[in-house]
Amino acid sequence: MSKRPTPKKQQANSQSSRRYKTFQNKARKRLMNTTSLSKCPKCKEDKLSHTACSVCGFYNGRSVLDKDKEMDKVTKVKA
Repeated sequence: MSKRPTPKKQQANSQSSRRYKTFQNKARKRLMNTTSLSKCPKCKEDKLSHTACSVCGFYNGRSVLDKDKEMDKVTKVKA
């Protein structure tokens, strides 16, 4: 089995702390709940920010999704 390489020079404590802090901050950001919910101005339901409302289909004051229209199922055609 190969042995682990030993460092040529001693690492400064500040460098070790900086590396550990960077890891800590990245892990903290990853674990935080990053989804932010906002209220739809038309129907007052919760929706994801910067997306169209899934209930009424409005985004930025205009209708983006037509919720009244029935959608047909799309199937793949084999060539």
